[in-house]
Amino acid sequence: MKPAGHTRASRSFFPARSLSILILFLTVPILSLCGQLRTDEVKTYISLLDRGQTDEVRRALPDLVTRYPNTAGLLFLQGRLASDGTEAVKFYQGIVDNFPRSEYADNALYRIYQYYSALGLYRTAEKKMAQLKRDYPGSSFVTGKAPALLPAREEAAISLPQKERAMSETLATTAPESRAPESPKPYTLQVGAFSTMANAEKQKLFFEERGYGSEITDKVRAGRSLHLVWVGNFRNAEEAARQGKEIKAKYKIDSIVVEKY
Repeated sequence: MKPAGHTRASRSFFPARSLSILILFLTVPILSLCGQLRTDEVKTYISLLDRGQTDEVRRALPDLVTRYPNTAGLLFLQGRLASDGTEAVKFYQGIVDNFPRSEYADNALYRIYQYYSALGLYRTAEKKMAQLKRDYPGSSFVTGKAPALLPAREEAAISLPQKERAMSETLATTAPESRAPESPKPYTLQVGAFSTMANAEKQKLFFEERGYGSEITDKVRAGRSLHLVWVGNFRNAEEAARQGKEIKAKYKIDSIVVEKY
């Protein structure tokens, strides 16, 4: 016959253990639900950005940064809202480096590839494309079934890194005013680089409606096609740079002085 004390201890032990198991089973779904809600909220703002509601998303960003710091979705959103391409690439690279298995990683890496292609840094761009094919072979950006990557106004936000911008400005300021350009190829302003023709057409139309001559030219790099939007024809780099500053002041759109080929 077992001692009465042992029986009472057993009776008290099993309910306690059952309670612990119950708490565990309740906690896991709650934590999962919280994570899902967090992901869904960030996705909601990304969708708003896709629909062109940039101002609304910008107003919400400080609160999102406080509540969801250092998450892949937030970094992607910050990259989309970045004021220029150089800043955006830092956010996208953060996703690739720290959240390589997130749903945004292949998209972020493709945007980095686009940025370097638009700047003419083709070796770097090709390395990024090779990484995309190696790490994300099933990505729509590799298989060729990629959706439109960016809205026209946002995707056009590409600017030179500081070092290259300084070189461009030096070229413009040192060109003799009275000297005709030696090259038969005129200068132009690149105001966007797009993965889809539809977005390139929208950007082209944006400038044409405001009285600027605009055209689209294609480049194929690492098996991917980019549609570049060019604005204006200029005798020299200095003239193009002046027009670029005017466009930046009026429309907050960065541009690159390039020589037509």
